[in-house]
Amino acid sequence: MRAPSMPTTARMQLLEQSPPVQEIHIGESALFSAIRRHMRVLFSAMYRQEGDAHENEQALALRFEMMKWLTSPLMPDQGMFQRCGLDDDRRVRQQWGVEASQAVLLLRDLIDRYAKEGSVLNSEFLRLIVDLAGELAEDRVRICCHTKERDLFRDLLNGLCELDDYAFICNLSEYRSNLPFNTLIRFGPLRTSGMAKLPEAVIASPLYRRIVRFVWSGLSDEEGFSADPVLPAHNYLASMDTVRLPAIARPVIWGHSADTEAPAVMEEADDVAFYSDTVRPPAASVRCVMVELPGEYGVLLRPGAHLLIYSPRSEGARPIGYRTLGEVEPGDYLLVHDADANLGEVSVDAASAPLASLWKKALRDLYERDARHCVQRMKRAGIELQDLHRAVESWTAMHGTVIRAPRRRDHFRALLTQVLDPELIASRMESRVRVPGWRRAWVEVESSRASAIRHGVVENAIVNEVLVTELSREVDDDFRAMISGSVAYRHRLSAASGLVGSVLFRPVIALSTDFAAPADTFGKPLRLPVIEQYRADTEGERLCA
Repeated sequence: MRAPSMPTTARMQLLEQSPPVQEIHIGESALFSAIRRHMRVLFSAMYRQEGDAHENEQALALRFEMMKWLTSPLMPDQGMFQRCGLDDDRRVRQQWGVEASQAVLLLRDLIDRYAKEGSVLNSEFLRLIVDLAGELAEDRVRICCHTKERDLFRDLLNGLCELDDYAFICNLSEYRSNLPFNTLIRFGPLRTSGMAKLPEAVIASPLYRRIVRFVWSGLSDEEGFSADPVLPAHNYLASMDTVRLPAIARPVIWGHSADTEAPAVMEEADDVAFYSDTVRPPAASVRCVMVELPGEYGVLLRPGAHLLIYSPRSEGARPIGYRTLGEVEPGDYLLVHDADANLGEVSVDAASAPLASLWKKALRDLYERDARHCVQRMKRAGIELQDLHRAVESWTAMHGTVIRAPRRRDHFRALLTQVLDPELIASRMESRVRVPGWRRAWVEVESSRASAIRHGVVENAIVNEVLVTELSREVDDDFRAMISGSVAYRHRLSAASGLVGSVLFRPVIALSTDFAAPADTFGKPLRLPVIEQYRADTEGERLCA
């Protein structure tokens, strides 16, 4: 349990008596510099500025790997190539070209050699921990990192010491709940957004006497970071007494590598700025919250979303219930269900929607002939969705309670008049007014949606009420034990409840507010590398992204 926070007045008095100092270990490694350079080359060859998330998924995964290496003790490994879809050299050459293929081959060799050399910053960190061993025992040292990185630090310290969760600070509320301590440890530069994000309050309102940072050469702090909002000329970070200590890896023999440039003259770039600035959220984006889930996945949601949540630490009679997103905390479980009350279903009757059958078949045929050409035509028609490939898969389906189609009427009109043959559905005279074919087809779509809404409102209310009651009834010690520690636990609903289906319990690792994404991405589980492209420049409640 964390100690109660220190009053502001007492904290200010302490700062006046003992202002904090900063110690920065600057890592320099010829091998790691070469890896950074070739990762930039590979990313630039793969990333398409106008591409959607589907087209750029592998490039975004590569970016995600590099950002983790730059902002944590994580070491590059050969598994990166499989995680990023780069394990087939021939396919890499065909999809991204010769330059990308050569970069992959060089990186394979460099990463093998770097694994033998080891990270000079990790070595410096271990030396610091040895020096601080006594203070660790006295609870005087904190490590600032992402929640998931706690085990990374524990593995690095294996055999030296064991750290409980209280030794880590992973969000702003945890930081503020601490009493003053001696040393705060942090990897990476300081930025207000992205994977190097740190709330400026950590610098402007220090609880520590010393902050020790481990930063790779060339990575700079964001300009103006921690400047006083009232007196911009005063900067809390710049006013700290700072000592910079070079941490240089031992010289290595480069042998016959194709990378023949002398490491000593390689120009170091600010990779954090490069990857952050290259990928920007789309213009048509909505502010949202990212709920991080296990397995490198997350889901984007509107700030006011209502969710079915299980809170193991809840002291109330009902640990399971519908809550707003603002009430959700790390350690809670997000529940996703497919429960059905067997009240009957309103299905789409193909006979009653003949126009839908026509345009869906035409779209399916066009996509199957040439998917890339189909997507390009949709983009030129102004259908601006993040993942058009998945959109086509959805729109060509003919089942469920509604006719699946573009949500916006202007997108539907563009689909039928600019992507498909505008004469596919003939116009017709109605009440002496000619109704175009696309408008006749849109009437079918609207009618199916209205019918589904009327039926669904009643059914959902019944299902939600029964579901919460039954799940709350089943929560006991055995139930909690089965869920605890599980990446995803699926619970089958009992027939006695009157419901059929299952509920998936997925633990919430963290929440972050600094995101802006297209609305059509909300509610869908997405890989974290894909979600990272939607980071927005705004102050949030997270220490690290």
